[in-house]
Amino acid sequence: MPNRSAFLVLATLCVFPARAFALEDSYLPADKIPYVAEAPDQPQRLGSLWGERAKGPAGTLLKVPGNWRAPVHGHTADYRAIVIKGLWAHWQMEGGEATKVVLPVGSYWTQKANEMHDDACLSDTECVILLINDTPYETYLPK
Repeated sequence: MPNRSAFLVLATLCVFPARAFALEDSYLPADKIPYVAEAPDQPQRLGSLWGERAKGPAGTLLKVPGNWRAPVHGHTADYRAIVIKGLWAHWQMEGGEATKVVLPVGSYWTQKANEMHDDACLSDTECVILLINDTPYETYLPK
């Protein structure tokens, strides 16, 4: 029986990397989040919470001014998003603005990689969105 137990432990470690078992305590006060510009001549700012979104799994805050609309764009990875602050809208280009969904604080949505879409902050005050990706993620504009 010891051999079977050892095999199960080894198999488990191969399937679930060690980092999946260990999570270190970490804290990042909101006023210490390092925001950087996402694109030149655009007002959106990105604040990294964990990971590096361009390299793999990450959680990133997106901060945009009120009454701001993004240009049509896509991403190189699927992502999940949660509205933290403000009133957000998200819609797919296929189907146009008729597919627009208005998302208040606490709302959640997903976006598949390489689907062109649009977003807007509908509130007068800034919007903050939590973006979560599992694979390398970059934003791009249509060609």
